[in-house]
Amino acid sequence: MCDRVRSGSFEVVGRLNPPRNGDLSSMTALAASWKGKVSSVLVTDNASARLGVSALLAAERLAREGIEPILTVSCRDRNRIALGSTVLGAAAASLRSLLCVSGDHPTVGDHHDAKPVYDLDSVQLIEMVRAMEQGRDAAGNALAPLPRFCLATAVCATADPLAPQLGKARKKARAGADVFITLPVFGLDQLEPFLDGLGDLPVKVIAGVLLPCHEEIVRYRDGSIPGTFIPHDLVEQWRAMDVESFRKASSDHVRRLVTDLRSWGRVAGICISASGRENEILGIL
Repeated sequence: MCDRVRSGSFEVVGRLNPPRNGDLSSMTALAASWKGKVSSVLVTDNASARLGVSALLAAERLAREGIEPILTVSCRDRNRIALGSTVLGAAAASLRSLLCVSGDHPTVGDHHDAKPVYDLDSVQLIEMVRAMEQGRDAAGNALAPLPRFCLATAVCATADPLAPQLGKARKKARAGADVFITLPVFGLDQLEPFLDGLGDLPVKVIAGVLLPCHEEIVRYRDGSIPGTFIPHDLVEQWRAMDVESFRKASSDHVRRLVTDLRSWGRVAGICISASGRENEILGIL
């Protein structure tokens, strides 16, 4: 991924959640159907604090099928030993792209009694991976140097106030992040202040794009989708529609947004996710 975005190629990332069962065939078939339209597939790590197949296993399976994965590594469920083990596993499986995240708190998911770990945060995780590339683990112990990873990390371009998020983004860049992937935006106007605030920071930005489901819109309120802020006028417009009208209108909106982002020239790509509507992604692209 890093080589492509540095060369000026527009990266198209499709986001997939590993299934809540032991069968990866549907996930791999869907990812395979995106070939030619999607450059890489972001494999989530118990996204939104909901159980799924091991992200490392799912990413390795995609790689075996000739699909380039981006492995998400979340700090929520692992201490630094387990995080280091996951990074070693990624290296052993020849996975070269990681998304380093702190992870949503368990209270937003469906395991409310789960204890969060957060031994490291996303900045410290990036620092740990870069140290492992140089032959040191999180405790400073020597290990065989790892190949260099392409490190992406999540940022919230719609945060209000924005200054703390820009400060965190700069810390992530200093720690060694190559790429920022924003949480979903619904218009260029939501993204522009964040990009302006980054200035000449030498990190490529991939814009997150979401194709929401009708239930999410019906239940939406600020903060109900962590890090995602849907403009109120858009929410009210979609809420007034029946399900089929909403599906068409939301698809048209996301399709126009993807076109605008491609021609804008200020982002290195898009990361498209779809809440239960993954089969519609090809039509968007």
